[in-house]
Amino acid sequence: MAGTQRPGTSELERYIERCRQRRRIPGLALGLVAGDRTVLARGFGFRDVAARAPATVHTIFGIASMTKSFVAMALLRLAEHGALRISDPVVRHLPGFRTPEPRRTAKITLAHLLSHSSGLPPLPSIYYTAARSLSRDPPYDPRVARRVGIDPDHPPIDTYEGLLDYLATARYRLLGPPGAQFSYSNEGYGLLGAVIERTSGERFERYLEEEVLRPAGMRHTMFDTGIMLREPEVTTLYSPNWHRPKGRLVASQEWWEDASLRAAGSLRTHVADLMRYVGIYLHGGRAGRERILSSASLEEMLRPRIEVAPGVAYGYGLAILPDYHGHLVAYHGGGLKGVASEFAVLPRDGIGGAVLANADGAPSHLALHAGINRLLGLPLATPFEEVPRGRRHPGPLGEYAGWYASGEGIWCRIRPQRAGLRLDFRGIEYIDQGLRLRPVGDDGFALRKGGESRYFRFLRDERGKVRSVHLGWRWVRRRSVPELRRARTGGIVW
Repeated sequence: MAGTQRPGTSELERYIERCRQRRRIPGLALGLVAGDRTVLARGFGFRDVAARAPATVHTIFGIASMTKSFVAMALLRLAEHGALRISDPVVRHLPGFRTPEPRRTAKITLAHLLSHSSGLPPLPSIYYTAARSLSRDPPYDPRVARRVGIDPDHPPIDTYEGLLDYLATARYRLLGPPGAQFSYSNEGYGLLGAVIERTSGERFERYLEEEVLRPAGMRHTMFDTGIMLREPEVTTLYSPNWHRPKGRLVASQEWWEDASLRAAGSLRTHVADLMRYVGIYLHGGRAGRERILSSASLEEMLRPRIEVAPGVAYGYGLAILPDYHGHLVAYHGGGLKGVASEFAVLPRDGIGGAVLANADGAPSHLALHAGINRLLGLPLATPFEEVPRGRRHPGPLGEYAGWYASGEGIWCRIRPQRAGLRLDFRGIEYIDQGLRLRPVGDDGFALRKGGESRYFRFLRDERGKVRSVHLGWRWVRRRSVPELRRARTGGIVW
């Protein structure tokens, strides 16, 4: 039974179960493949803790931002058929696309959206596209939202036209010229969903189902909640209590729904289906006898386009480790209410896998990384992302001190502390305090917690003043206290 150790359980399975219990993950499912052989496929813990219902490889979970890799595959399929070019300006397919900076907007291409290099800053759109679900969601607290500049009374954004109108009228500044820097953008992928719909002449969801999911044999992968709930095994969702940083998880059956950002992270599936998806990357774009994507287009997805962090790049819908102990690794994770997911493929080695879990913020990726490391003959705890070694910072640490905030609800305060920095999160996306950052290079710092390391990089303006920090794959701008006070009333410019 999932959640208990079975006779003959492998070292890897014991490691994963210990990790799950130590990190208090209610339930997860993991699949690993090498060539055409399934190495491991099983659930750990529970899809419903109260009912003691076990998680299995046929339990439906959300996959959140892992959806973006499917979107990239669909867009490249359209390009293969001559319906568009990846180098096309976005306005060629979405004439209504506008931002506060028209000249830069005209230069934003589909490639920039695919690689998160458009210059769009983190915005609160997801809270407006999912507004109808949020109003029914037990963990959601509109008071917390308003405190960090998210308007709980904002009208729902239900259509692509609504998303385009929001991007045209919201108060924000682009981060820089297109292609200059990586900053993760859910809005960018929402726009790609609109491009697929306008170009194909079909609803975005239907195009993805007909051109990718069904040909790949993924019969239990869907967007629609009504269809999902007909499946025999669907997980309960677990989220932290917003008012208690280390509080218990809150169980909920309310799945976040939206229409205009579905391309950013709304697919649901189970691990058995995901193993078919992993196989597309391991077999040069094929799923059995079906050709989903040409090998040349697959290579375009896998090619590093822009740096995310030292040793980590982003391609089209995929994060890329060009040299993970001599291996190319492509992967993508996802986090949303009740979702913590990741898949990884090593196309040159013919191995890959996926993990799905039912609590947002859960480090379920550790289970997948351990599985990939096992297949490569590396120690199970070898981290995917290596953080540079620490060293003494050459300058004054006070220049980094201050408040940093984004429209997605990421707010943090940074202060100097004992040859390093102290980081306190006060927003929605992250709830933690007293984190210590140690210097690892010029404007680079590392956070070590729970056996993992995270890299933080600060960016300076043309005068050499620190103006933003890269965390959570986003550039988060430095803010003055008067600016932050205006957030409650909608007066802040993101």
